[in-house]
Amino acid sequence: MKKVLSTVAALGLVAGIATSASALELKVKGTYTVDGFYMDNGAGAAPGSAAGTAAPVASSGYGLQLAGDDTNSDAWLQHMFNIDAELVVNDKISMMSRVRLISWGTVWGVQDDTNINDGNNMSVDKLWMVYKSPIGKWEIGRRSAGAWGLSFIDQDYGGDRIFWGSDKLFGDVFSAYAFYEKLVENEAYRNDTDSLDSDYAELGATLTGGWGKATMAYGVTQDNTKDSIDIPLDAFYGYETTTHRVKGVGQFKIGDTMGINTEFDYKFGDKDFNHNSLTIQDQDISQFAFLGDFYATIAGLTGHAMYFHTSGDNDSKDTDLDNYYGTGTDFEPLYILTGVFGNILNNSYQGGASASEFGDKAKKAGVNAAVLSADFAATQDLTLHGAIGYAEADKELANYDSDYGFEYNAGASYKLLDNLVYAVHLGYLDTGDFFKLGGKYKDTNSILLASHHLTMSF
Repeated sequence: MKKVLSTVAALGLVAGIATSASALELKVKGTYTVDGFYMDNGAGAAPGSAAGTAAPVASSGYGLQLAGDDTNSDAWLQHMFNIDAELVVNDKISMMSRVRLISWGTVWGVQDDTNINDGNNMSVDKLWMVYKSPIGKWEIGRRSAGAWGLSFIDQDYGGDRIFWGSDKLFGDVFSAYAFYEKLVENEAYRNDTDSLDSDYAELGATLTGGWGKATMAYGVTQDNTKDSIDIPLDAFYGYETTTHRVKGVGQFKIGDTMGINTEFDYKFGDKDFNHNSLTIQDQDISQFAFLGDFYATIAGLTGHAMYFHTSGDNDSKDTDLDNYYGTGTDFEPLYILTGVFGNILNNSYQGGASASEFGDKAKKAGVNAAVLSADFAATQDLTLHGAIGYAEADKELANYDSDYGFEYNAGASYKLLDNLVYAVHLGYLDTGDFFKLGGKYKDTNSILLASHHLTMSF
């Protein structure tokens, strides 16, 4: 009798869940991309073999290498698969998520992408709740973070946030937002400290009109993760870092066919050491980044004239932190100097155990760059792309030349189907003397990067 009752109860529970779930709405979209790369005079993401094994592993690669007297060429294939899902509970509440079945940069021939301990693949990248309340929209959980305004200096990631946006609360002209983000949690399971966390808070406001859109924001980070004075067994000194951030973005229209997009980000604050020593001094933070992009469209041709800057630091005698630390992995006006693979100005590397030497120096030196580009819609399905850019260091490091060099790009994309696109990119970097790395190399190799991409979206 007990078995019968248990079975009936279980069936009732399943029926109840099924009845509730039938009222839900699931919206799913995603992308699968296969990328092929060839780099002349450069080593890229193709993996090596781990010590003591014959099988290649993704984590053993050395990353992008551009300078060297004996650098060979490299070619490889890789793929990525992301799924974005929205579970609509009712007209006020929904659950959002991004699931990464295969993370970007998973090289063909490497079979660790299905390893449950990998952490890079088959994982939940973002998961958060959206609540449309009478006083605005709330987003709580691990939502998209790191992307703001234009793509300049962006690096999208999943951030643990409590986010509020005014939505249409104040009408269509004015909107506002505010959020709190937990960057690092180090004290939840420790009884010997109460100040080893890192937290960030930001608020901003946007004006929208027929002239375009402008946003201003202020944020502050309190980073106590190195405050080891609270832990007697750790180093005998630690420090706390407070960073303020003022940033803005403007998208201004000039008639129906022209406009200017601009963005700036200014960070300032201090790194305050807890130990009073003549050899350990507090550090001031002053970092600046700026982008200006003029565009115009004539028929099927759209042209851009762009300038971007990140501050550098060439004074090793003071303790100030003036270099901005890169242009962002989402910023792609050039295939090699920027872009998701080359990304020299953001110190991007695939699979390396440590950052590349030229990438470290480039982020220290900062950048001033100009790019001219054009996109032409030759047909409804075919789009052609061309660009030329020049970049140099913002601050010339000791014994380093400031010239990053000229880059030339050509590309095309063709829509095979409504949800299937093939693209090919060609990039040539005439490397400047910066890549001699202060005399480490007698000469630098010019770089040719060829890539093709097949993207399926649904």
